[in-house]
Amino acid sequence: MLVLSYLSFDYPTLSLQDSLQKALKVIEGNKATALSVLDGKKWLGNITASQISQQLTQAAKLKDIQSVFQTDRLELEEDILASLPLFESTGFSLLPVVNEEGNWMGYIHQDVMTNMFIQSGFTGRNGGILRIPFHIQRDSMSVIMRIIEENKGLMVRSFFHRSEKNPQALPEWVIQVQTDQFSQMVKSLERHDIAIEKAFAFGQHEDVDQMRFDLLLKYLNP
Repeated sequence: MLVLSYLSFDYPTLSLQDSLQKALKVIEGNKATALSVLDGKKWLGNITASQISQQLTQAAKLKDIQSVFQTDRLELEEDILASLPLFESTGFSLLPVVNEEGNWMGYIHQDVMTNMFIQSGFTGRNGGILRIPFHIQRDSMSVIMRIIEENKGLMVRSFFHRSEKNPQALPEWVIQVQTDQFSQMVKSLERHDIAIEKAFAFGQHEDVDQMRFDLLLKYLNP
């Protein structure tokens, strides 16, 4: 499921020529945690209300504070699940999507992920999502896949994500697994010294699913 299938244009963008006062008003008026700043069609970064409020003068323009722009974004051809770690690390409700030329193509709203899990993960077959900090000298993809298979697991999709804010951090291997032995699989991975950053399970039981749904919301709104 590619990001381009879930683009939203319901929220505005900002221009380098916008004053800080105007930018703050637009962000707060749209109840957004951050909005994209563009130069024509070119995406330059994200700006938050708190970053604007920290500036010494509200008379300045966004072009004067480009150094504080945040650069978290999604590529047009990425899998939609690539947004999960970014929603968590940034705390944003909107993530910008850019094409190969770096042009702004739209936003992905965190509600898309919630709705997707409601329509598929929580009402479909059992399974879940794993986030594994992957060290090439310590971890083995073949061992991890073998443990998943031993627990009747099917890897539906996976991708690697590296934090732009902390380049020293290990890349995370994000895996969506379909299995009816998810908790047992997680325990088995941990017994083999596989470090699991986060694990979220899907299911078919209403009370359990409500708890998992609450965990998902917490995950999207850390």
